[in-house]
Amino acid sequence: MMRSFKLSEAIKIIPEDLEDLLVRGAYLEHSAQKLKSMHQEQSARLETVRATQPPFMFLRPKDTREAYREATLGTIQDLATIEKALFVNAKLSAYLRKISIDRLEKWMRDHCAEYRVGLAAEHYAVDWEQSLDRFIEHAKTFVRVLGSARNTAPAGYNHQKNAFSPAAYEAIKLAHTVALRVEADILATNTIAEEHDRMVGKTVFNDPMPRLVQEPYAAVVGQISGLSPTAAQAEFTRVIDAVDDLINRELDALISRVRNSGRELLGRTQGYVDEAWSQLHAHAVAHSVDRTQIEAVVAQTERLYTSDMQLMTA
Repeated sequence: MMRSFKLSEAIKIIPEDLEDLLVRGAYLEHSAQKLKSMHQEQSARLETVRATQPPFMFLRPKDTREAYREATLGTIQDLATIEKALFVNAKLSAYLRKISIDRLEKWMRDHCAEYRVGLAAEHYAVDWEQSLDRFIEHAKTFVRVLGSARNTAPAGYNHQKNAFSPAAYEAIKLAHTVALRVEADILATNTIAEEHDRMVGKTVFNDPMPRLVQEPYAAVVGQISGLSPTAAQAEFTRVIDAVDDLINRELDALISRVRNSGRELLGRTQGYVDEAWSQLHAHAVAHSVDRTQIEAVVAQTERLYTSDMQLMTA
């Protein structure tokens, strides 16, 4: 088991079928380099042949015309053969790359702890947003009951006893109950963010999630019952405006940030596998190819995989 992907560790423990695909891909790359070099040589040769064409060729002896035609046609045919080989090579390389990356990804799920962390972290963005949805629902209810309490507070206020009416106290009590729900939602949402950060904090997937400010809404509402009607209305209005601003302005930015982070995490997990594959491929290109066997291995690879490739791309 690897803590994080390390080439020196991976090359010792990757499965044989994956190693075989990587080595074949390395042979194909060497073959492509050789074919490209041959193509450049033949292209230069064709230019040279065409540059030596005598003027008024149709007036030249038949042997001269035939020799020039054969030289030109032979070079063109050679170029066509090379271009066809390059086309097949490119298609086969892309196919082997795809299936080898798929197998590498499955293998890394079992053998790379850091990659598994990246995969596991993907659900946190969904959980966080679902928790935030509950907060928004209760926050909107909080605003509504605060408004009702604000409207009820002046009615029936007993100035001699400095006391609100029973209906006003009931409205304040309801607002206090909803405030507790809102605070619990904030705590739950922040807990998800904290768990996410603990999980990914020491990995390449580190990307801190935002926190909601833990406001003492219940305590504030509880204190309102001891205020005068005018002061109570002002405090109700202050809290309503603050919660409204949070719902309608600040949360949009937080949601966008978390969604973007979730999309970026998907890209980073795929990039993690792609980078691992690139390292393994480069190692195979540098260390696993016998140059005297390139043509034989490429021919065998074509026999083994061309039909599968055609079925997949059909």
